[in-house]
Amino acid sequence: MKYQSSQSKRVYDIDFDQSKKARYKCPECADGRKNAKAKDLEYYPDTQRAYCFHCSTTLYEYKPFESVQAYTVPEWKNKTELTDKSVKYFEGRMISQKTLNEMKVYSDLEWMPQFSKEIEVICFPFFRNSKLINIKFRGAKKSFKLVSNAELIWYNFDCISEAKELIICEGEIDCLTFVENGFKNVISVPNGAKSKSEYLDNSIQCLDHIEKVYLATDCDTVGIELKDELIRRIGAERCFSVNFKDCKDANEYFTKYGGYDFKELLKTAKPIPIEGNIEISSLYNEIIDLYENGLQKGKTIEIEEIDKFCTWELGRLCTVTGIPSSGKSEFVDYIISRLNLIYGWKAAYFTPENYPLKYHYSKIHEKFSGSKFKKETDKTDFQSIYEHIKDNFFYIMNEKDLSVESIMKSAKSFVKQKGIKILVVDPFNKLDHQLKKGENETQYISRFLDILVNFARFNNVLVFLIAHPVKMQNNEVPTLYNISGSAHFYNKTDYGLTVHRQRDDNNSMINSVDVHWQKIKFKHLGTQGVSQLEYNFNNGRFDPSGNFDNTDWLCTKPIEIDFWDKPELSGNFKPNESFYETEKSEIAPF
Repeated sequence: MKYQSSQSKRVYDIDFDQSKKARYKCPECADGRKNAKAKDLEYYPDTQRAYCFHCSTTLYEYKPFESVQAYTVPEWKNKTELTDKSVKYFEGRMISQKTLNEMKVYSDLEWMPQFSKEIEVICFPFFRNSKLINIKFRGAKKSFKLVSNAELIWYNFDCISEAKELIICEGEIDCLTFVENGFKNVISVPNGAKSKSEYLDNSIQCLDHIEKVYLATDCDTVGIELKDELIRRIGAERCFSVNFKDCKDANEYFTKYGGYDFKELLKTAKPIPIEGNIEISSLYNEIIDLYENGLQKGKTIEIEEIDKFCTWELGRLCTVTGIPSSGKSEFVDYIISRLNLIYGWKAAYFTPENYPLKYHYSKIHEKFSGSKFKKETDKTDFQSIYEHIKDNFFYIMNEKDLSVESIMKSAKSFVKQKGIKILVVDPFNKLDHQLKKGENETQYISRFLDILVNFARFNNVLVFLIAHPVKMQNNEVPTLYNISGSAHFYNKTDYGLTVHRQRDDNNSMINSVDVHWQKIKFKHLGTQGVSQLEYNFNNGRFDPSGNFDNTDWLCTKPIEIDFWDKPELSGNFKPNESFYETEKSEIAPF
């Protein structure tokens, strides 16, 4: 019978004895282990799935047509011609026709949504194993689009397999600039720095053999964010940062300083600092960005009653407490669902209190659908929401090892393979707390929190830790100092909050919830205060009082990351004007 891995998506032929629970060798990790005979893969006949306690993969029955997503494959027209306007455009960027022909760049007519008409475009084809996968169209006034519903892959993907060193840049023009200067081992992200990362998720293992990765992203804020994400996924030990001096990107540097200086770029690239080794020069781009733009607030979740007190930043630890049944976990799920909806942040959970995990899945599903998780009452498209959650939410559950070190190991693999940006540890007391010889509880908690803080910072992940307080009296609101064990829960966290349900005159809990923002370490991220919210029993959301939201988020407010910078069409814009006129340059403005 065919089974598919939840992590690598590989398909295996395995004969499980479906009548009983039993252990087997894991096809995912057995070959790469010293103890290749270890049987860490357990088959569960009731669910017809298998779970590996070593590499944390799940094997489930392979259903090739299960997904609602089917990629469009564009037709390859085998076109090679370039118009005079296209050639002139590239000449202004010092890219020759030889390079354009080598990379199969061509001109064509294409309907562009920015102008609601067919216009002349430059076409950048994306190949994998010499097969056309996607095409990027670049038209006038910096208009862009890719083939609708086609797969996102690296531009110049086929150079990866033979390369030992690899250059990664932010756009096709920069990629062509490197090729023009004799560098064939260069790829580009398919749709700019602010884009979905499926191209990286689906190819991260293809980069395992690369010894050096040169990061040649743009020197602006989003370019720095892209570089940080690539370092996070690929590993700092293999990465080198390319410095374009006073230029924004590779092509600007080439046109300003010429080919000789350009060919020296990689020789002057600086290794990404490993833990503990930091040189000021390696922070230059970040320092300039801070100098020019100042401190920026974090990400909002577009709920004013929450945003006015707290904004969210990666690389931080958030500690959440509250008395039992106050809604701590539900509130964290709500925040994470909003961050995922708006910014595409993926999350991994260690949440034994929500076992079996199908119960936790149902809570997440309700938050996206806006309805009870019940077929009779849910009017949303179950499969679409399932596909979204499947691709964005993951679980850590190694029953043999519940130590924080084991959880961090699994989380690190999710950072690399899935690009998670959020980790939830829920709750603190369910871990296997292993004190070292001579270590007391306070010392252990300090070390435990240091592990979480360091993981958050070095992997640029927002970590949520949910911890129960000691028993409180008279409906008193607990603080982080009331968490059993140590004041370090307050001292070492970046965000600290208490979720507290109010009570009626009979001392029974009601659905009014106060979120006490007790600690926001950095003032540009927020301030102390209390958010007054109502718990929506219909879908587990936390809404401002009297304003329940029961909409289907994925239909009414889908995650939509632009593949191009849409031009601002002013009232004076005339569709029939020349798209190739510019005010300060004679170069056609593709």
